[in-house]
Formats: sequence, C-alpha cells, structure tokens
Amino acid sequence: MANTVFRLIGETDIVDIDPAIVDGNAHPKLMGLDDADRINLLGHWLDQDRGEDLQDEADFKSAMTVIGAALAPADQPNGINFTVITILREKWPVGSKAGFQKIADRVGAEHTYVVHVCTGARLDGFDDEAMLKQSETTQLVTAVPHYRKQRKRYANSSAVQTLIRQHS
Repeated sequence: MANTVFRLIGETDIVDIDPAIVDGNAHPKLMGLDDADRINLLGHWLDQDRGEDLQDEADFKSAMTVIGAALAPADQPNGINFTVITILREKWPVGSKAGFQKIADRVGAEHTYVVHVCTGARLDGFDDEAMLKQSETTQLVTAVPHYRKQRKRYANSSAVQTLIRQHS
C-alpha cells in the first residue's frame, strides 16, 4: 500500500501514482525529452480517453509515474499524502499556433498542457474511493481562484473552463 498518492487529472482521465516506486528519472519512453515535452506527453496520454487503457500497461504506467513524481512537491508538509495534479490543455494564442503546434508535435501530442499542483490533503488511508473523490473535489474547488485567475492560459475546450463556470 502506498504512503503517498498523487492523482494526475487530465482532460478526460485520472491516474493515481505512487511516487515511491520511481527509480530515478530515467525511463526508455522519456529519453531525450525535456520537462516541457514530458508534461505534453503526459497531458496527451491523459486526454481523449487514452489514459484509462495506458495505465494498465506497466511501461506506460511507470512512465506516467516518473513524470508525475517529478511534477509533485518533493517535500509534503504536515503529513500531506494525497495531492491532485492537473495537466490541462493550454490555449494557443492567435498568431502563435504554429510555434505551439511544433512543440506539441515533438511528442506526437495534439495540444500543449499546463500543470497545476493543488493543495494536498492528509488522508488516513487510500482504500475508501469515496473519501479520495471527496478530497479530489475539495482540492479542485480550492484551486478554482487560481484557475479563474489563469483562465486565459487554458484552452476554451479545457475541462477547467467548466469547473470555473460551475464555481463562479
């Protein structure tokens, strides 16, 4: 059983990772990719229902874990052991589409992505899915002011736009 869980939330998929299983920062699927490329690759995997299938493949799950563990805070304060990290579509400003497309194309993605690490929570265990979902919801609602402030960074098609509208 994991001591810490990071919940990676993309546009359509959610994957939980245990950062303790990361053995370094190297992974064959990630070789030669910089941090931005890794974020875009992870965002791509968690978009359009790809993540659900990919998380069942050990090679993809371990690559997701390497990327997610690098995004998460290394030092969780006050016993925080459950943190939501969103990886959502970035808005491509008019006139900049070609440059953004080139960045996305480096990893075969259709979009570029923006990461936000929510304020984590301390949970007594990870067996209760309802408790995890409640903590996830609380973390996302707490992050709404950040998302609202950064609204223009996110694509109009991003799930975060709906979250902002629901909590305005």
